[in-house]
Amino acid sequence: MEGQVGAHYDIDHADQSSVLLTGGASRRMGFDKALISMGGEPLAVRLARILREAGWEPTILGRAPLDGYRFQPDDEVERGPLAAICDFAPTSQLVFVLSCDVPLFDRAVARALKSCLGEKEAAVPSINGRLQPLCAVYRRGAWERLRDVDSPRIIDWVEALDAEIVNESDLLRHGVQPDWCRGVNTPSELKTLLESANWAVE
Repeated sequence: MEGQVGAHYDIDHADQSSVLLTGGASRRMGFDKALISMGGEPLAVRLARILREAGWEPTILGRAPLDGYRFQPDDEVERGPLAAICDFAPTSQLVFVLSCDVPLFDRAVARALKSCLGEKEAAVPSINGRLQPLCAVYRRGAWERLRDVDSPRIIDWVEALDAEIVNESDLLRHGVQPDWCRGVNTPSELKTLLESANWAVE
């Protein structure tokens, strides 16, 4: 349900959901990013739990299911994340799209981006000038634009949308540390990010 509250729109938890992408090849990391250990649990498990607790019930898009969660197979790792997203058919008005390579993700991220969405088709963080489309909230109608995107790159989908770009100062104003939206691709990026947040590297 949608109703204006001040300058924002209130979406009931029953009309929001999420997808957690766990099917990447993780070549640059050298091991499956979904299995990164965070606080004694695999990162994919941690992220799915946070999304559920925040009211964004996740569907796992990947090679293997997670116990207790909806699952949609994504066995062709060479196709990239956009192909997995294309295969997903959203049933809720809002969908939070999250990759399993965002180790410091916090539930406040989803709340902040939702509050920034307004009437836009998506709200996407920008960190150090780089869009983070795999840690972003999208309206269901954004999937209709996929038919017009003749590219395997997710950034081309985002650029085709009427998206709200949420920069670092906007995130901080909503109580969100930019690193909570940042993905990692290599062991050194992971180590640097965790050390900056005083997480023990496991």
